[in-house]
Amino acid sequence: MTQHSIKTLVAGQSTLGQWALSMLGIGSALRKRWKWWLLITLMGMAAGLVYGYMHPQKFKATLIIAVEDDDSNGWQNLLQQFGIDVGGNNPGGIFKGESLVRLFTTRNQVERTLLQEVTFADGKTEILANRIFQQTPFAEKAIFSDLTFTEDRKTFSPLQDSALMLLYHYTVEEVIAADKPERKLSLIQLTAVHPDKYVAKAITEELIEQTSEYYVELLTKKARLNMKVLQREADSVRILMNANLTNSASSTDLNINPNRASLRIDQNRALVELQVSVALYGEIIKNLKLAEIGLRKQTPIIQIVDVPQFPLPKVGLLLWQWSFIVGFGCSLAFILFVSLLPNEE
Repeated sequence: MTQHSIKTLVAGQSTLGQWALSMLGIGSALRKRWKWWLLITLMGMAAGLVYGYMHPQKFKATLIIAVEDDDSNGWQNLLQQFGIDVGGNNPGGIFKGESLVRLFTTRNQVERTLLQEVTFADGKTEILANRIFQQTPFAEKAIFSDLTFTEDRKTFSPLQDSALMLLYHYTVEEVIAADKPERKLSLIQLTAVHPDKYVAKAITEELIEQTSEYYVELLTKKARLNMKVLQREADSVRILMNANLTNSASSTDLNINPNRASLRIDQNRALVELQVSVALYGEIIKNLKLAEIGLRKQTPIIQIVDVPQFPLPKVGLLLWQWSFIVGFGCSLAFILFVSLLPNEE
């Protein structure tokens, strides 16, 4: 095999068969350099073993949830015809499709999850960030040697803030991934890949819990505020109604001369105020009940379809596989190098 034969093949001046036959010519060149060939192959296998040892197999935890994605139905449309809006479970469509999937990897949600105290399946209870950080390359730096995280994010020092930011990027890039496998279905898959199987399982479950709480809280915020306002108004009107009821009863108890109609003004006024407050209280109670219906409607249903169970599947190659692949690649590269050498007499 000569460098000229490759050039003729690239230039289209020889066929692939002729090129394959010329490849047989490198056998003698390889026999002359078999020691180098063996040495390069063994060095590649050793490099593959080292790389495989530095990148061991990891455990993969997968959790699948189903999120309710129904905006309206018949009874809601019927109420809207009468001017009554009880809301949908996703007002404005702020969390649909990719936007909902992206919520799982936002910095706010990931940091909230990392700072939670978790009881792992091996019986240990500690803050999730502390256990993950010790298995990152950042923990080997002297500046982070004595660093620990607490649950109170507001008390963090600048060094803890920097470490948490590094841990967030490591978690998003190396550990967790959120996806929507079927675009037409409301199923979201969250996976975590980590050398520690207990961490992989715990971070998926905790991230789902924290993000679900935030998701429900955000979607129902407007409805909950509306309920609080109506509840305060109902309490105020009920106090006023009770006062008017007392005044009306007191006016009725007075011994008034039937011939003096002017003396009945206060009694009639108290009766009118009582009737107005009763009617107002009834309207507020009706709106409060509709607000409760709206709150239930806007509260999405998040159903866990599948949870990670031990034993978790492993991802990545074994040591001997890394050794074989790298050794084979180095051997092939040496053969190609020999084939490019000029002709020998």
